[in-house]
Amino acid sequence: MSVEVKVKHTTEVVIQAINRQIANTYLLSIKYKKFHWHVSGPFFKQLHDLFDMHHGQLLTIIDDLAERSRSIGGHPIATASEFINNSELEEAMGYNFSPLQMVEMLYSDSDLIIDSLHEDIIQATNDSDPGTADLFTSIVQTIQKQAWFLAETKARGTLL
Repeated sequence: MSVEVKVKHTTEVVIQAINRQIANTYLLSIKYKKFHWHVSGPFFKQLHDLFDMHHGQLLTIIDDLAERSRSIGGHPIATASEFINNSELEEAMGYNFSPLQMVEMLYSDSDLIIDSLHEDIIQATNDSDPGTADLFTSIVQTIQKQAWFLAETKARGTLL
């Protein structure tokens, strides 16, 4: 038997922000997995492993966001169409991306998510929801570290 939790100590705006971040993170995770499957070239092993590691971290984030939503009375989005309709990211259509293009797309998407999370941290704080603000903050730290790995990967100009 499921007991519905009342929306308490937060707002619908914050719950919508959680859903947006679920969508953002889900689309980014799909991109990581796609690139994990399709990367090639002299840095195949390093990028293949990096993309898979980041994908796994993002799956944990998605679960944390969905569970946070439920714990404060929300209903996390959970369909492909909801992910696409609520995300600030675009899908990576096609298959012929160079390793550098892959890294640059992932970096750009990570940067967008970081900016979006900063706004959502402020919103959650202003709406008296320190728990969600704290979760968003921890996610920013993870995405920033991933972005750093991507930036360092392309920093020397050796990716094709």
